[in-house]
Amino acid sequence: MRSMTGFGRATATRPDGTVVSILVRSVNHRFLDVSLKLRDELAAVEGSLRRLLAERIARGHVDVTVRVTRPTGSRATFDVAAAAHYSEEWRKAAVDRGLPSDLSARDLLALPGVLRVEEAADVDDGLAAFVREALETALADHAASRDREGVALLAALEEITSKLEGHVSRLEAERQGLVERIQAALEQRLAKLLAGAGSVVVEEGRLAQEVALLADKADVTEELQRLRAHLVEVRRLLSSSGASGKRLDFLTQELLREANTTGSKLREAGAAAAVLDLKSDIEAFKEQVQNVE
Repeated sequence: MRSMTGFGRATATRPDGTVVSILVRSVNHRFLDVSLKLRDELAAVEGSLRRLLAERIARGHVDVTVRVTRPTGSRATFDVAAAAHYSEEWRKAAVDRGLPSDLSARDLLALPGVLRVEEAADVDDGLAAFVREALETALADHAASRDREGVALLAALEEITSKLEGHVSRLEAERQGLVERIQAALEQRLAKLLAGAGSVVVEEGRLAQEVALLADKADVTEELQRLRAHLVEVRRLLSSSGASGKRLDFLTQELLREANTTGSKLREAGAAAAVLDLKSDIEAFKEQVQNVE
């Protein structure tokens, strides 16, 4: 199991001194949402990088920052003719206006066209492949980070699952003897209502029919069976490899649905307390599942 929360980084240097640095950060998200930050000069490799990210990460919000630092020492040329032209024109203007006639080296270098620095070449195939390799390394580091988070996440989910199984067993125990308790409560209620009514008699058949109706309304056999089945599937997913977050999220919704239905049917104090504990731990389970890839 992997968490959606992770961090990875990689730095690599080409023989020509070009340094590629990549940071990968991720947090939970319902789907895969990639934010890729790179300079315009790397736009040609963006599609390739996004495909690689989609291959390695199933879901989550992922921030990827790619920095490429080229070596210093780019070719610079000094245009002597342009500097001489600027200097001569300035002398003429200075004489006419009574200004200082000399231009400093700093002044000349700041003028357009005097100092020319060759721009870095476009991204070649070699650099594109190098950036991709660096991303591979960063993603491996990122995966290791998510695996470590996943170990703790799995332990927490297994612990909560054990609690959920315990709550279901408790509910199964609470409903034992339910029909008898319903009949006793109904007879007691009727006895109070009929106290002092003289010769009024309630037919046994009618009483049995009412008990059967109330017992049917309080029957949670199917709900408990579905809760058990969902928890079996949860156990299977927790022990499986690969992305299981979406499936676990769906099962969490189904568990909560069955717990709500069970709570609406069982009104006895013991069963109601068990349902509250069940729903509380389902919510805790849901919070943890939000981080599962």
